[in-house]
Amino acid sequence: MPTLTMVHEIGGHAMTCLATGGQLVDLGAFYINCDSDGVVARRLVALSGVAIDALLGGVAFIVWRTFLQRDLPRLIGWYVWLSLCFSAAGYFLFSGVSGIGDLGPDANGGIGPLAYPLAWRAAFTAFGVAAYVFLVKSGIRTLNGMIGQGLQTKQARRTIAHGFYAVLCVAAVAASLPNPVGLFVTLASATAASFGGKAGLISIGYATRVQGEPQSFEVDRSWLIFALGLIASAAFALVLGPTVRFG
Repeated sequence: MPTLTMVHEIGGHAMTCLATGGQLVDLGAFYINCDSDGVVARRLVALSGVAIDALLGGVAFIVWRTFLQRDLPRLIGWYVWLSLCFSAAGYFLFSGVSGIGDLGPDANGGIGPLAYPLAWRAAFTAFGVAAYVFLVKSGIRTLNGMIGQGLQTKQARRTIAHGFYAVLCVAAVAASLPNPVGLFVTLASATAASFGGKAGLISIGYATRVQGEPQSFEVDRSWLIFALGLIASAAFALVLGPTVRFG
């Protein structure tokens, strides 16, 4: 979660801010503040987070499908491409429903104000729903390809999907608590990227069918990965949670 969030915020928003001649003012765990030079630059900065999520999500899917053979790398790769794609679709849905966030067409939204904001919001909502449903079905199908189907896969399926969702939500809350902006950042950014953006994992975890056969899929407990996860999450919360200010 910290790595993929930094891809969105730093690799997307912050880099585009600098590339378009803007001044990076604040960098937080789930947001940046960019002093952009003009409306077009500001909108490019707002769009860049979703764009890089979608682009790298597609690349990660190709890598997962083509190159990853062992069970642990396959599981990690599955988390990466699905998380990035969920985030991209989640922003369309979140901004369409709320009118705020990176793709918000209203006056307080990332790409607003646009003419006919309700029409934009309806279009974003429809696209977000369609993309999200497609991704949930793709997540179920690809997870079936790794672990199989049938009642014997029930516990593994829930551990993989629900366990990951629970951990990333806890990490997102921990990282958003120190932010000086307040609860709005958690609602506008962490919700779209984590709680809402990855909520499709809940459906994936419940998608066990009675019929079907399990497949061999074994991932041993790794205390090294556990420790690295804690360190990365703690560093993310302590460094970016309170917000880094420039200038």
